[in-house]
Amino acid sequence: MAIARFPETETAEVHAAEDAIVVLKRRMTGMELIRAARRLHELSVELNVHLAKACGFCHDCADVCPFEDMEEEIDLPGYLRKEAGISEGAKLCAYVNEEENSVTIAEAKHPYDLRDVPPEILDMFLSAGLCLGELDELLIKGDVVYEG
Repeated sequence: MAIARFPETETAEVHAAEDAIVVLKRRMTGMELIRAARRLHELSVELNVHLAKACGFCHDCADVCPFEDMEEEIDLPGYLRKEAGISEGAKLCAYVNEEENSVTIAEAKHPYDLRDVPPEILDMFLSAGLCLGELDELLIKGDVVYEG
């Protein structure tokens, strides 16, 4: 706590979110708040850079990223979900069979993919030329990409 200049008698304010906990002084001067906000911003940048390095730059997609215009959701009418035994809230995936000119829609076996990434992160990846395909693969596999 000394490195954060917390006096021993200082009470802390805890902000908990999915996958992160932030501890702040309960009372801060303007400069303390500026330093805290700046460090949190720096940490955010560091984490995004770490993720970007795990994905790398896009090299195989020529001029157009196949993931750029990905639809947010694959839609399937309720009666077809019911008939297929797919729960109402389940994530769906589409598989293309070019030989038979058909598309198969099935329940996804993975909890996360690009559809779960906030738009501002996707925009950052696209504008930086980072590979959305690699990001999608990391999310689908659930690979560990950060060890602090």
